[in-house]
Amino acid sequence: MDPEVMLNLMVELAGLEEELAAATATLVHHSRRDLHLRQLQDEYEADAAQAVAKGRDAAVSLRGTEVRIQDIEAALAHKRDQVVGISDRRQYKALQAEIKALEKELDRQETEAIELMDDVGRRDRQAGQAKGERDTQEDRGSEELARMAEETNRARAAEQEIISEIDRLIGMLPDKIARHAIRLRTQYPQAVVRVQEGACGGCFSRFPAQQGIDAEKGKALVRCPSCARFVVHKSWK
Repeated sequence: MDPEVMLNLMVELAGLEEELAAATATLVHHSRRDLHLRQLQDEYEADAAQAVAKGRDAAVSLRGTEVRIQDIEAALAHKRDQVVGISDRRQYKALQAEIKALEKELDRQETEAIELMDDVGRRDRQAGQAKGERDTQEDRGSEELARMAEETNRARAAEQEIISEIDRLIGMLPDKIARHAIRLRTQYPQAVVRVQEGACGGCFSRFPAQQGIDAEKGKALVRCPSCARFVVHKSWK
């Protein structure tokens, strides 16, 4: 094969491998981002559920306190009715003490009920905020997931097309060069890399001066003495 033709094939192969690496990177990024978004949504769901549960617990406590208040009020009314008909001084004093204790407990329960009502209101607001944040994240996440799904499908299709084209180009290379390229592709994402200021674009090892010049000017097919990848000039198109 004419050296110039072979070199042009290798330059084209380098470009295709760069495109393949970009498509693969897109797929990896989308996979990780997809997982992150789903985990984030689960966290928002858990936060909302926890906020609702705390609000429910506070409401249950309030209802329990209200029931206790009703029981105390009924007991107070009964004790006060009893006081009216008592003539025995000792019994009278005992009932008055019971009434005073019930009034004190009623005052404590009413104070607790007020605090619980405030807590229920606060918990309800927190639950509403948490559910709003969950719904906002769900909408935002759904839009991003839908967009990424489209991009992922395009990247997968491009990936298959690029792989087919890479295989076609490798099949056009001389057998020895093709075997080296196939072997290198099992070790690295790219078998052919661009020269970068006299250094290998894969491992960044520097070449002897003449090799760097040959690679930069497209005069010869150079192999990196460190990683053994083919190193070609940047496309002149």
